[in-house]
Amino acid sequence: MTGHLAYQQPVRDSAVPSLPADFLRRFRLGWIVPAIFCAAAFSASAHVPSMAAAQVVIGSDGKFTLDLTFDLPPFVLNVTPSAATDPDMNAWLSGPTNSLAASLAAAQSRFAKEFTGVTDKGTGGVDKIAFPTVADLERYRESVPIVQLPVMLMLSLEGQLPAGARSVSFHFPAVMGIVAVTVNRPGQDPATLVAHSGEATAPIPVQLESAAVNPPPAKSLAEPGRWALVRQYLVLGFAHILPEGTDHILFVLGLFLLSCRIKPLLWQVTAFTMAHSMTLGLAMYGIIRLPSSVVEPLIAASIAFVAVENICTPELKPWRPFMVFGFGLIHGLGFSSVLLSLGLPSEDFATALVSFSGGVELGQLTVITAGFLAVGWWRNRKWYRPGIVIPASALIAATGLFWTVQRIHSAMR
Repeated sequence: MTGHLAYQQPVRDSAVPSLPADFLRRFRLGWIVPAIFCAAAFSASAHVPSMAAAQVVIGSDGKFTLDLTFDLPPFVLNVTPSAATDPDMNAWLSGPTNSLAASLAAAQSRFAKEFTGVTDKGTGGVDKIAFPTVADLERYRESVPIVQLPVMLMLSLEGQLPAGARSVSFHFPAVMGIVAVTVNRPGQDPATLVAHSGEATAPIPVQLESAAVNPPPAKSLAEPGRWALVRQYLVLGFAHILPEGTDHILFVLGLFLLSCRIKPLLWQVTAFTMAHSMTLGLAMYGIIRLPSSVVEPLIAASIAFVAVENICTPELKPWRPFMVFGFGLIHGLGFSSVLLSLGLPSEDFATALVSFSGGVELGQLTVITAGFLAVGWWRNRKWYRPGIVIPASALIAATGLFWTVQRIHSAMR
């Protein structure tokens, strides 16, 4: 017998299966993306943020007036509408009168500093601002049977462009988010521009009284280039998914998780796209509309339903595309609320509508691509469903249920 010791392989209990060495690492990678979105959803507002909308009238003498309808509580709290939480806004609204008055005065001062009208001759001056007051809030409370968020009120201002200015770009405070700006000028059709958060509008030509000294621009704002219009609404549709549409992101992730194989996923996405495009168009033409107090809880419930089904069934069932189609009809009504607040150009209505829908689809495809890059590599592994699909779907389902209850409660207040 030799003096060396033989190595013996330890005996494993055959009843306890071994896990891959890097299972926990992959598990964490699998649910960390949904977890981030779910955490954002739990901290977000139950109400759906509304886009600010401005009506601008520019006279031939360079004087302008601007009426801006915006979500007042988030601006007073100095946060974007999508970042404002219901408890914070309700706490502010229910505060004492002197506290409301002081915060409104501070908000007016901040708006006056951050709003600018930049021209080719310098910055236009603001002569007068009528900011919402405590009395406006009281009148708002008396005008609605139930006070719900958002609280959309109007501020008005008057200003004067520098002498000889031939164009102007309006810059709004960044915390207002996206602002839809409808421009009215003498002798021309209204035109709608989009000012993205922290950015100014495109230059707006000014029709001056002295055309001999300052000839009007050759191109009318009411007749923008077709590609510029397409780009504007593509960007707007994409932004409604990424980064603003947390609920739509979670729904698309729910579709992806059940089966990330191309063909089944394509069936689901196609059904969802056809449905929401259909109701988006019908809503924009005024054929069908539902109040947000109905639509938004249904959207949240659809998120929970899809995620729960992911947990209950391991494969795509024949009814899944039809169910997704039905939920897509509801989501389309949610998308329409953005365009209703924005407004669409009358001459290129169809182009703007299709471009917005295209932007939404690009956003959804980006979400799906991110899902593939995060966990798609392991979709054929045995541990993929118990380690990734089920825990991620459970997080999404919990968020959807939480949001459903929260939105119903907000609508009933």
